Amino acid sequence: MMTNKQRMLGPKRVLASAIVGTVLALGAGCSSTPSRETTGQYFHDAAITSKIKAGILKDQVLQGFQIKVDTYRGHVILSGFVNRASQVRQAMRIARETSGVVSVRNDLVVKSMTSGGTGNGSDSGSGN
Repeated sequence: MMTNKQRMLGPKRVLASAIVGTVLALGAGCSSTPSRETTGQYFHDAAITSKIKAGILKDQVLQGFQIKVDTYRGHVILSGFVNRASQVRQAMRIARETSGVVSVRNDLVVKSMTSGGTGNGSDSGSGN
């Protein structure tokens, strides 16, 4: 016959194993891999993104434009549309001067001020 102490050993062992397994799984989830970042890295990148966005919003030349800022491990990508090449340079300068930035990639597109006859909905084909 089993004593109370012997009966409790099994459930305690199962509970302890479950706790250890959970801790190990969570620990593995916090490690950094080439395609994932740790929680600390995520918040660091979010802070960099916020600083760059704030700088763009404060800048008189860039205020009205929706420039997207993505940051991963300190590497910044700027994307969106602006009217002039000088605005691209200004956005790049703001991003580069932000602390914590490792590199800046420019995916900004300068909008053409003329339509060039395409995409305006007119049909310049046959006269039918």
